[in-house]
Amino acid sequence: MAQRDKIRSEEKSKARAEKKAEKKAENEKLYQEVMSEFEEEIPDAPEKPKSKNKLLKRIGIILFVLLNAAVIYFTASSEFSKKAPPPIKFSFTNILFLLGGILCLIVVLGSETLKYMIMMRHLGEKVSFRHAFSTAALGKYYDCITPSGAGGQPFQIYYLHSQGYSGGASSAMPLSGFFTMQFGFVILCLFAFIFGNSAMNATGQTGIKITAYFGAIAYTVVPVMIIISGVAPKIAMRIVAFFVRIGAALHIVKKPNHTIMKSVRSLNNYSVNIKRITKDKGLLTKLLILSTIFQLAMCSLPFFAVRTFDGDLNYFDALFMCIFIQAAISLIPTPGNSGAAEGSFYIVFSSLGTAGTFWAMLIWRFLCYYSFIVIGVLIYGFNAVVRLRENHGAKN
Repeated sequence: MAQRDKIRSEEKSKARAEKKAEKKAENEKLYQEVMSEFEEEIPDAPEKPKSKNKLLKRIGIILFVLLNAAVIYFTASSEFSKKAPPPIKFSFTNILFLLGGILCLIVVLGSETLKYMIMMRHLGEKVSFRHAFSTAALGKYYDCITPSGAGGQPFQIYYLHSQGYSGGASSAMPLSGFFTMQFGFVILCLFAFIFGNSAMNATGQTGIKITAYFGAIAYTVVPVMIIISGVAPKIAMRIVAFFVRIGAALHIVKKPNHTIMKSVRSLNNYSVNIKRITKDKGLLTKLLILSTIFQLAMCSLPFFAVRTFDGDLNYFDALFMCIFIQAAISLIPTPGNSGAAEGSFYIVFSSLGTAGTFWAMLIWRFLCYYSFIVIGVLIYGFNAVVRLRENHGAKN
């Protein structure tokens, strides 16, 4: 009996390996077919010296810090130039609203942590609250410190793999989390665009409103491309090649051939790994609900921040305006959309004449951005202490 089970297991493993090899060969054939159309037509741009790249990175960091300082200075001067700074008072009601904002932050991290715990169980991996929470929190930490929030998923994959999770699960969980998170925000955008126009019109900020529509479309690009890659990989490759070709013609993309190949492989990897999670419709529904709760809690923060400083604003107006703001600033490539986020918040909410808008902006930005950096640093410190204790125990 045991021998028969062993033979069956080997046969299944062999069949999976053969299927994987066939899929890889099929993808390689598609890659070559698409690449052959562009290899001779798009020359690679010359590489810049490494020393120059380092200098540009340092200049970028300096400009980023100056941008944040300039935005805060501008909003503060706008707030206080016309009138004396409003006194900061905290009654019991003010404290309750501040606690409401902190509760939103807890819901954000809690919903994301629960997502990872559910995925761990579904994939047959060890279910750990500590690892799930660290993955969620550190993912947000890297989203906040990298341009366009591009660092979260790669680090989460690395972190999960370093904690003993299988390579497939380590890739599937962060990519599925990202995929459902994008759709969660798109759901809120549709809700706001249908029911929240009057709230946004009251601010008179037509530019932000129009930009939000483009931002919402941008939010759907990656998830839609992942779906297309899974259903019709050849079409996905041609779409990628088309836009990379435009980027090369505009001298935005320096290595078009390499970029096409890398993008196509990434899309294929996304599609394969996400299928491991999303083929279970019940699981997919749970992840989408938790992602929507995450986004709803994030977009509820401005209401609590404004009401903490006695701003006269109802919940749904604040929610709709924040969704418009978040969609609009998604096109800004700075880490955590810094600069644009603070400026947009101040422009939109101060136009309603709410009290303490500057202080509300600072509270909101701390809760939705800087708090994740603080939490990330604390997790790194905690992990360092744990490692020191483990090493000390091993020596004894």
